[in-house]
Amino acid sequence: MDGQRGNVSADRQRYAAALEARAPRIVEDFSAELIKSGSLLADDLDAFDQTVAHCRQILGDVIEVVRADVPRPVQGMELAMDIGVARASEGVHPNESMRAVSLLFRTILSAAAQVAAFEPDGCDLLERAASALESTLNRRVQIALAGYTRFLLNQVCDAQAGERRRIAREMHDRIGPCLSLTHRQLELYRRYQDSHPIKADQKVEAAQRAIVDSMQNLRALTSDLYSTEPFKSLGTALTNFLDGSEANGVSAHVRVNGDESWVPADILDETYMVLREAAHNALSHGEPSTVIVNVDISPTEIRAFVEDDGIGFEVSGSTHRGGVGILSMRERTRLMGGTLTVRSRLGSGTLVEFAVPLLPGYLSDDD
Repeated sequence: MDGQRGNVSADRQRYAAALEARAPRIVEDFSAELIKSGSLLADDLDAFDQTVAHCRQILGDVIEVVRADVPRPVQGMELAMDIGVARASEGVHPNESMRAVSLLFRTILSAAAQVAAFEPDGCDLLERAASALESTLNRRVQIALAGYTRFLLNQVCDAQAGERRRIAREMHDRIGPCLSLTHRQLELYRRYQDSHPIKADQKVEAAQRAIVDSMQNLRALTSDLYSTEPFKSLGTALTNFLDGSEANGVSAHVRVNGDESWVPADILDETYMVLREAAHNALSHGEPSTVIVNVDISPTEIRAFVEDDGIGFEVSGSTHRGGVGILSMRERTRLMGGTLTVRSRLGSGTLVEFAVPLLPGYLSDDD
């Protein structure tokens, strides 16, 4: 019995040693296949290096489980967590990581099968290697997804905090001065009502105008936060938002091409929020004569751009033009699995480009 157990242990040791000797080639094969597949992870040097390092750790897990009687705990969990955070921060959709995991599984399993073919007990050894591979991949994917989710939740919290600051700023800047003016005019009315009745009446009229301004600003702010009308049309919503810009000397154009029913309602709503913020930044900071909002919708993707011919700004290191707004746009787009780029230069206007994939089977409620 002891001799049989010793033979089993020797078989595992020999098989593990053979896998270990072949490990550099397995890593090279995986790296080559990752590049060949056109993975986004291969386009970024840091992401590529992380993925290859993770491959080595996973392969090490498999080898140690094959060699030992008791599986060892997953090693290098920090790297899995870092990968999840990095993918979220870079806006890389989890699908890219899952495709890499699938490719890695096939690469390692194929190599393990080739090595097992030379072993007397090859089937049992291959089964042990496959089980170890599935187990370590499953645990590492869970850890990476936890990191991915944690980053996005933090971003959502930051975005909400930023939105609260924006609301406070809008109320302070737009409503506060009008209320202060109203209070001041009423104080002057009380001062003049007996000694200068005509002047007192003028102060009441000024207070009334300030109250009207406050009401208009409050109405604009609440309309921005909550629409009483159901969101039915992206084109209509964008046009309504830009209404009035011509009164300020800005020519605004909205074009929506494609069927909006292809887009899920929540994606359509988030798209509106992103494009509205881009248009708001253009009107508030860009001093443009023209603003163009263009949206192209297909069954698989929604793409859009907001372009103005205003004064532009330096994107790199810039915090003055729509700082919180740009961060909010990026966060919303990232949460949809999309990409957003901002191109601008002093004196050359600004172009904001937006793209979000529409996942297969993810159709709007109307479909």
